[in-house]
Amino acid sequence: MSPDAEILDEAASLPREAAETIEASPAIIGYFLLLFLASGLGVPSGIAGIPLSYILKDNLHLRPVDLALFAAIANTPTYFAFLFGFLRDRFRPPVMGDRAYLLIGALIAIASYLYLAVAPINYFSLLHVCLIVVVAYLIIGAGAQALMTGVAQQHLMTGRLSVVAGLATYVPLVLSALLGGWLIAHVAPRVTFTVAAFVTAMIAAQAFWPQRAVIEFERLPTEAETGKRAAWRLARHRPIWPAAAIFFLYNFSPGWQTPMFYHLTETVRISSLLYGIFTAVQWSFFIPSAMLYAPLCRRFTLTSLLWSGTVIAILQGPIMFLAQGPASAIGVAVLFGLFGGFPTTAYVDLIMRSCPKGLEGTAMMLSVTTSLAIASNSSNLLGSWIYLRGGFASAVIITTLASLAILPMLWWVPGSITSTREGEAQAFGT
Repeated sequence: MSPDAEILDEAASLPREAAETIEASPAIIGYFLLLFLASGLGVPSGIAGIPLSYILKDNLHLRPVDLALFAAIANTPTYFAFLFGFLRDRFRPPVMGDRAYLLIGALIAIASYLYLAVAPINYFSLLHVCLIVVVAYLIIGAGAQALMTGVAQQHLMTGRLSVVAGLATYVPLVLSALLGGWLIAHVAPRVTFTVAAFVTAMIAAQAFWPQRAVIEFERLPTEAETGKRAAWRLARHRPIWPAAAIFFLYNFSPGWQTPMFYHLTETVRISSLLYGIFTAVQWSFFIPSAMLYAPLCRRFTLTSLLWSGTVIAILQGPIMFLAQGPASAIGVAVLFGLFGGFPTTAYVDLIMRSCPKGLEGTAMMLSVTTSLAIASNSSNLLGSWIYLRGGFASAVIITTLASLAILPMLWWVPGSITSTREGEAQAFGT
């Protein structure tokens, strides 16, 4: 039997609502894939990320710790991302709903990038504009993540939309790595910022796309509650806390980011072009690993996928010791990606299942954006400090220990959240 015939048979045997979900799935997936692809390319760490690193390293002569400090300061607003989510949960514009946040954030980011395209470039101008763009993308993220989570829970698609979120993260990283290495070698920084503004404009355009599932979610009645009661409900919602802690530990990696950048370019001595290729290969192989999750989440419970994914994630650290030259570095990039896509997708699936209804924005921004920001920036600073004193190996060992710490955290996850496969009735937050 062909795959299409199997899908039709499955739809025919399900209730009308479930059959409609199967029929609507491609349109839903397409909508969020385009939205998150544009977001991944438009953020400062996207298509402008590698050019920014080289501008700070080569033009402004920043040391490793100084470069890490710049990133930590520029990303300061992300530590409070949950507040943007809480704002979204408390106030949803009556006309466009969450899409209004997409439009507002995109317009701010476009103006900021166009300013950099014409203004003199120095440390403080870069820092100030990056701060504004980060805030703009937090506004976008609050609307986008809440919208995706609400639609995913409504249509029993948390696993597949977690794959979409992963693909929309890794594909921009691949494109950013390939284009970023080329841009820094061939065009002026102003061109890079103009391209980033153009990509962000795609988000503004998508705010006017009346996708059916999105409109239906925006029209759902919301329970009236005070801000204090909403905050208390989130604090007492047990499933979200282990999910956030797991995502934090997975992204607490002192061996990556700045230490890896300096290790590969200064110790292994790969060129800027090869470093771009290394990064592109690394994120490229996250993609098949993440895509594997789509069929597996419908065959196996989330419990089994979380345990197997965590074991795979632990292996990411030790393989970095195999990078001794250009050829071996590319081989390591392949393995790094293959070991990373699957667990990342499983953890996002867990977070989406764990979000309490009506607080999707706060929970997602807290568990994903704030957790990621604190983990990555604190570990980047720590890793840079360790790299200067104990070398790259010490930073990688601490990264591996953080991944190992996820295993006992899995026992804290409520079984009611993880005991089902995608498409089965799930105990989402209330």
